[in-house]
Amino acid sequence: MAYTFDSNTVSDLHKDARGFRPSEYFWEEWTQCGDDTRQAMWDSLLRELNDTMAEDRRREADALARFEDLLARTRQAGAGDDETAVRWILEGERFEEHDYWYGADYCAFHFGLNYSNPYKELFDRVCRAQYQRLA
Repeated sequence: MAYTFDSNTVSDLHKDARGFRPSEYFWEEWTQCGDDTRQAMWDSLLRELNDTMAEDRRREADALARFEDLLARTRQAGAGDDETAVRWILEGERFEEHDYWYGADYCAFHFGLNYSNPYKELFDRVCRAQYQRLA
């Protein structure tokens, strides 16, 4: 059997797959078991990571659809263009100076979007203008 596990990175894999570092129990099992069991644990973590990443993509797609719906409704309410709509949305979300300072990254976090979402540049533009207005 070819082994692909890596004891130096299993902690990182565990955190990516499960959201937290391995417990003392995990380490006890990892250090006491043989290579076949270690490989099985590694493979299980890889499957969990794939599931976690698929769920993240689904959540981000749902968040993007919700944000795009909010953006469209805000334009229909009179915003006129995307930039004005985003400004109104952020004001409605009660963004403050420090929120605007973090720009597109904070917007992505706030709305549950992927950090490389299609509105990144627009968020940065609006946040920069709002930050300068408030500073």
